[in-house]
Amino acid sequence: MKKVVSLFIVISIILTLFASCTKDSLPKLSVNGTPVDYEVYLYFQDLLKKSYKDAELDKAVKAEISRYVAINSEFENRNLSLTKSQRAELSTTVNDLWHLFGNHYNDIGVSKQTIYKIERSKEYEISLLVNYYGVDGVSPVSEEDLMKYFSDNYCAIRYVVGYLFDVDENGANVPLSAENRNKLIETYNSVATMVNESVADKPKDDESVEMIDTSLENAVGVLGDSTEIHDALVNSFSDGTFPTGFFEAVKNIEINKTATVVLGDYIFLVKKVDAFSNNYRYYDSYRDECLKKMKGEEFS
Repeated sequence: MKKVVSLFIVISIILTLFASCTKDSLPKLSVNGTPVDYEVYLYFQDLLKKSYKDAELDKAVKAEISRYVAINSEFENRNLSLTKSQRAELSTTVNDLWHLFGNHYNDIGVSKQTIYKIERSKEYEISLLVNYYGVDGVSPVSEEDLMKYFSDNYCAIRYVVGYLFDVDENGANVPLSAENRNKLIETYNSVATMVNESVADKPKDDESVEMIDTSLENAVGVLGDSTEIHDALVNSFSDGTFPTGFFEAVKNIEINKTATVVLGDYIFLVKKVDAFSNNYRYYDSYRDECLKKMKGEEFS
């Protein structure tokens, strides 16, 4: 239990920033005597600058650095190590980030090595969460509670999106006429009925998923050759990908059923699928994220 308490003690430590003595050297940064590369400060400063200003920004950056050091220190104190899959994912994440934002990171004075350290610390945090709240942890969370949290806050779907507007010669959106709008909605409702009727007598297990998807793909042909079916895992924590109220709407759809959802200027043909099935394995992929969502605030 002493090591658990130490995490919270470390977070409350004083972060000291010393001014540079020479023009070419960066300021020296330490947390409770632990040296920290100044690039870490630059990284968090850039990350938080849109949310905080001046003194508040400096305070927020120092809090993030204190937390960063606390996580790294506690990970070491517990003699933990990253799994092979975590290391592989870490490498991929860093390479992808550097490919997309490498020029920006160079501009603010942050190296790829520092990005690696930042992302590695995120993996450390997940490992600490599992170590503390896992089955053999100090305060374990049951698998039943995790699965319920996932069921309450995530929905796996296959969907098609349509638009209840046209685009004029100036690129501006123009609402459809009431007649065309109603016609499009009727078409989507008809397709949803076609899909549901085509799978009505099929068993609702993993073996039926392929048949259900085929039914959806065949029915979607009614909507036009350019129509594409997308897969998504939507959650109750809005990320702006879908219109407001989308999660609540698809949450009410029965698993392996298809329905039409109309929100604002968009219409969706949505088939809700079993996120726990072996065909999708969403729960396996998001289990640690659920643990972080459930216990992250308490952990912090």
